[in-house]
Amino acid sequence: MSDSHLKNRSSSRKRTILVVEDELINREILGFLIQDEFEALFAETGAQAMEIIEARYATLSLILLDLNLPDMRGQEILHRVKDDARTAMVPVIVMTADSDAEVECLRMGATDFIPKPYPQKEVVLARMQRTIELFEERGTILSTERDQLTGLYNREFFYRYAEQYDVYHPDVETDAVLVDINHFHIVNERYGRSYGDELLKKIATMLLEAFAADDGIVCRREADTFLAYCPHRTEYEELLESITAAMDAGSQIRLRMGVYSNVDRGIEVERRFDRAKLAADTVKNSFTGSVGVYDNSLFEKEAFAQRLMEDFHAAIKGKQFTVHYQPKFDVRHAEPVLDSAEALVRWKHPEFDMISPGVFIPLFEKNGLIRELDSFVWQEAAAQIKKWKETLERSIPVSVNVSRIDLYDPKLVDTLEGLVAEYGLSHDELHLEITESAYTENSDQIIAVVSRLRERGFHIEMDDFGTGYSSLNMFSALPIDMLKLDMQFIRTAFRDRKDTRLLEAIIGLAKSMALPTIAEGVETAEQMFTLKAIGCDIVQGYYFSKPLSADEFEKYIRNLTQTVDAAEEDEVTAVRSGPKDKYTYDAMHDPLTGLYNHSAFDILFHDSDHDHIAVIIATVDHYREILAEKGKACADQVIRRVADVLLDSFRSADDVCRLQDDEFVAIMTRMNSAMQKLVLQKVERINETLREGKDDLPPISLSVGVAFSDRENPQGDVFADADAALQRMKQIRQSGCAIY
Repeated sequence: MSDSHLKNRSSSRKRTILVVEDELINREILGFLIQDEFEALFAETGAQAMEIIEARYATLSLILLDLNLPDMRGQEILHRVKDDARTAMVPVIVMTADSDAEVECLRMGATDFIPKPYPQKEVVLARMQRTIELFEERGTILSTERDQLTGLYNREFFYRYAEQYDVYHPDVETDAVLVDINHFHIVNERYGRSYGDELLKKIATMLLEAFAADDGIVCRREADTFLAYCPHRTEYEELLESITAAMDAGSQIRLRMGVYSNVDRGIEVERRFDRAKLAADTVKNSFTGSVGVYDNSLFEKEAFAQRLMEDFHAAIKGKQFTVHYQPKFDVRHAEPVLDSAEALVRWKHPEFDMISPGVFIPLFEKNGLIRELDSFVWQEAAAQIKKWKETLERSIPVSVNVSRIDLYDPKLVDTLEGLVAEYGLSHDELHLEITESAYTENSDQIIAVVSRLRERGFHIEMDDFGTGYSSLNMFSALPIDMLKLDMQFIRTAFRDRKDTRLLEAIIGLAKSMALPTIAEGVETAEQMFTLKAIGCDIVQGYYFSKPLSADEFEKYIRNLTQTVDAAEEDEVTAVRSGPKDKYTYDAMHDPLTGLYNHSAFDILFHDSDHDHIAVIIATVDHYREILAEKGKACADQVIRRVADVLLDSFRSADDVCRLQDDEFVAIMTRMNSAMQKLVLQKVERINETLREGKDDLPPISLSVGVAFSDRENPQGDVFADADAALQRMKQIRQSGCAIY
């Protein structure tokens, strides 16, 4: 029942009654009988009655309905009233002398009847007052057991009715079902709360229709989560698809469902729906399925999670948790320079050995234990920074994770201030990593807290950028100093078909806002050099080092740090990874041009997507003559000029290398033979630019061979066939392009 219907039920005022009666004498009799107790409205026809009901339904306490009206049968009015959700709770007393009609109307929803001719005044008033009292009591109960927005049961009453269902249906197999809207807060942010409320009501209606048909019950548990308890069924995929299909096409609403099938009635009702929630979480970020089903593996996972929560405090006291450190390198310099490190917690359990952080961190974030764990990591990291300043005689900033739940702690700022004071640190030595998703819920409150931390001097890094669905409008207002790309971006960009366009766009966006970028999860030379080429500032990952214990990290710094003469290079300190010396800048780059060298090409070519690339090999025409006649200095200028033009002509996602002397190669990504014309035009423009001359250099032109990965009749790999095309070009003429 609506709030407006309840608010008029004060006992201090007369209730409003609608009398629907076409006979004047009957209207006058009824008016006389009830005038002292009720405020009466009168309708002579069905049309008048419906008009009054439509306008006054929120204040009507009762309808007295005659069945014989000049324009329609009273049964039709009764049907309309009970079929409309707005008026269905208004009680109707039928006035008739036809006993058969009485039965029919009671089945249609009438509450009582008053016979004609009318009985004594006391009888009429008693029936009216009792009917009103019963419906007002029922309305009060409904208002407490129902969700005000959707009209569904609320959680508490739903659980009670589910228990009653078990009592009255002991032999019926039942399912516990949870339905959730993916990223509903984004729907509210994008379309507004009114749209979100209408969406919730629409979904509630469809769920009620789907489950009530089989005697199921439905509730709105909270926000965007619905529960259903129903006889066992199997067509959940079809049900969810039908509801999703009924949503607005442009809103792209996605639902997910968790099903605990054939529930164990030996466990509490609420626990059954916890299991349905576990099942729903298995498809939370899936685009291949929307329905998760609880099974033994989830039961084992649940039991394991419970064990970890029980063991947490003993693990803290027993120092089972340790902090490891993974270095971050600034790759903007000629050689990578150690910039900072990230503190990463590890758990060595006495029974389960090493437990993945991907298992226990999300678990502790859900139940609140993450606050205690974060506090432990902050303390360890602060102490370690102080120790390294003493033993290594240098400051190594360390970033620590600040969970969303930490940001709701009113003492957070004071706690972190206390840490830096206790260990004698500057604020910019303790970096704070806050996930993007933390900003998207209660964003104003979170932004206010982070702004206070930043004002105190703490360095704020937005972690896992790309996973939190923040809007660009919100993003521009966030108090952050650095953007950290989620490692999934890196994996996706370099998986199978190399495609770095999204990375380039994000890094470009960050640069436009003067935000340095960090890429984590970098594992290969191709990833590192490509990220450097497209403007990434800081790189972290196994390419440089795995996370190390504090002692291992200190040894790593001592063994791998070398002092570089500031007069020879524009760097003061550079850190190289011993096992990866072959991947350092000098080992991978041509000293004359700064392009990748042959060693880098071998790695890049091996790691490239051989199904979607083009290889372009170019040599400088008449290079030997230039070297012999003009000398090495002039020849070197020619090579540098060619390198500059090639770099300007290819995309940042493409790799340009100098193999030897006057031989260059470019690996173009996301290419196929349908793009031959594009490549020919590119080569022609390169030659036109080179022929224009510069700095008194002799005329320069290139001979070029090209091969695409989807070429016809390949004789070798794509590089070998590009080289064959180049040799064929040279046999015909110079300064041209041949495509295999």
